[in-house]
Amino acid sequence: MTKTEDPIPGITWTQLQTVLEHLAETPAKKTMVKHLVAATRKQSPFLPPETSIKEIIYIGAALLDVRFQPSDSDLNTSDASSLSSPSRPSSPW
Repeated sequence: MTKTEDPIPGITWTQLQTVLEHLAETPAKKTMVKHLVAATRKQSPFLPPETSIKEIIYIGAALLDVRFQPSDSDLNTSDASSLSSPSRPSSPW
């Protein structure tokens, strides 16, 4: 049995993306996973580990929210397409 102080088992960003894609019920959500994981990965070196984990949990929660139903056209808006844009200011939230 592991202790509460033991670290969580490691996972690669690719493995995380695969896990989250399995939670995505629509093609639009699967596409969003790719962008959201990439954005979180790029921010993670500048954030405390707890903040990166929180971002990952938020992604999972959004994917599981049955009321959140993005369409493919939502992915073409400037906000969605700039998720991984280097010109977008980084924010821990």
